[in-house]
Amino acid sequence: MNIKYSIAALSTVVLLVSGCAVASENSSTNNSMQNSSISKKGMMKPPFGGLADVSYAHNLWNELQSRGFNTTNSKLYTGGPPHGQVREVLEGKINGNLVVVKRNYYGKSITVAKVSADRAKYLKSITVMAKRPGYDPADKDWFWVKYAPNGTIMKNPKGMKLAGKVAKGMAKGCISCHAGASGNDFLYIQDKNISPKATLIGSM
Repeated sequence: MNIKYSIAALSTVVLLVSGCAVASENSSTNNSMQNSSISKKGMMKPPFGGLADVSYAHNLWNELQSRGFNTTNSKLYTGGPPHGQVREVLEGKINGNLVVVKRNYYGKSITVAKVSADRAKYLKSITVMAKRPGYDPADKDWFWVKYAPNGTIMKNPKGMKLAGKVAKGMAKGCISCHAGASGNDFLYIQDKNISPKATLIGSM
């Protein structure tokens, strides 16, 4: 066998293999980039818990504080999940838009009398519905948020902050529950024989 021919042939094989490897690598890189692009395009922004919603919720809390929503007591009554075993409701307007605040109380052997004697001991969360024109027309433009007693925005089991269009599109959650409310505009009509009307804050 001609040695020069063998070396030349071997070199050709090496070049071919190297070329294939480079082509394969480039192809894999391109595919990865395409898949990444598709993945990014396919990812939908969560309907709640984003920076804008969290910022709005913080401002809303400050408004609730300054306007007396968090310091005014209402008539306590018993209830069931998803809200407190004992609760109270307040309504009012902020910048002309309706706000509904529900304080939720929990505890072992809890009673209205026990909560009345020490609200701070049993208060576990504050859930708020705030009208926000143009925010979510499909669901009556309500902004939903769940606060801890100190005003911190609470999170769901996945670590998402509960502020915004909470649980939108899900079978269970704020929106799906209130969509079937007995009253108009995602609001329940409270039976005075079961629970008292909400305490009004300021002029409605």
